[in-house]
Amino acid sequence: MNLKKKLTAAALVVAFGATAVTGATLAYFTDTDEATNTFTMGNVSIDLQEVFDKDNAKLIPGANNAINKDVTILNDGTNDAYVWYEWFIPSVLDSTDGSTGTNNIVHVNSLGRTWDTYRENPKYWAEDQTEALPLEKTWNHDSLGTQGFVGTETIDGIQYNKYISLYRGVLKANETTTQAMDQVYLDSKVDYDGQNYTINGKTIDYDFTKNVNIIVKAYGIQANGLTDENKDGKVDVFDAYRLYNA
Repeated sequence: MNLKKKLTAAALVVAFGATAVTGATLAYFTDTDEATNTFTMGNVSIDLQEVFDKDNAKLIPGANNAINKDVTILNDGTNDAYVWYEWFIPSVLDSTDGSTGTNNIVHVNSLGRTWDTYRENPKYWAEDQTEALPLEKTWNHDSLGTQGFVGTETIDGIQYNKYISLYRGVLKANETTTQAMDQVYLDSKVDYDGQNYTINGKTIDYDFTKNVNIIVKAYGIQANGLTDENKDGKVDVFDAYRLYNA
């Protein structure tokens, strides 16, 4: 990949509590964003949009306590773009048996109709939906790891599990992705004995007097003219993600 110019992008955080993130040196026109601010690099601009009531985001043990965290990405630039998002959850809250995406203490859900594995099942469709979404309108949660799990990262002294979801289609200028994330909730098996939070009788090793941060970062890279010297023809979002992180 020939680099004619290096651009520096900053990645900010969407979370129950905000956290600053260090930028990186990047190739191509790129952009990163958080829920309330837009950073423009060249002619690519994305806006991470979120429906989230942080003032009422209370995780309650043993209750129907799903909290809306609706995430979409808007391409408000002039060029088509490939987009994806990363999200982070404290590792100790991600599962009780070392797995990822299952047996969680805190659950983070996306909509089934935008998950390519389930998109053809009417069970997951919206109330007014009459046919499955095309693949380019879905999110690929599995190409980089099981349910998008790519490893761990320590942020402010807390270890987080990191997940990545790629938007399958090219996001055209002034278009918005389908919903990327839907809700967050505390597992119904969590209990509180007055001193400790437990699940299945085991104490959860997490200080719940502090915020439970679910961190979300969105990324975009130009689609037009993006090439990979190791691959013939136009790249896809997986190639775009790899080139962005090269």
